Amino acid sequence: MRRNSMVALLLLAFMLSIGFAPQAFSKETSPLAGTWDITHRPVDAAGKPCPYLPDSITFFNDSSLVMSNFPGMHMAFKTKLTAAETEAFDRKAPEYHGKSLLLVKLNPKMEWTATPMVYVYSVVKDEMQLTARGWDAATFKRVKK
Repeated sequence: MRRNSMVALLLLAFMLSIGFAPQAFSKETSPLAGTWDITHRPVDAAGKPCPYLPDSITFFNDSSLVMSNFPGMHMAFKTKLTAAETEAFDRKAPEYHGKSLLLVKLNPKMEWTATPMVYVYSVVKDEMQLTARGWDAATFKRVKK
């Protein structure tokens, strides 16, 4: 009887640990994951489109992306900045203060704070806005599979 109680207790503890820690068994999916196509590209006063925005972007859950203007090139991206990174970007560009930033590294060895590819971003449902410094916001739609 005592052995059965111990087995039951261990089984209960295991089941409770699974119930309270489901994140250990599930892979986190980025809200950016998937392919996005541009629907609105900002232009300058002369009517020229912003050269810093691709026609499409595919984000992967491994924190890499591919942009149509860099075909086949997987680049690292991040949206969760450290306090030091946030402070560095606030100093470089005060207009970034309090905004959600998307950083993209062209070279994996480069420091995040050195990347020239910095975008203010927002996502609402299947629409994403990206803003390159000095430009109006571009709009992207998530491509449905």
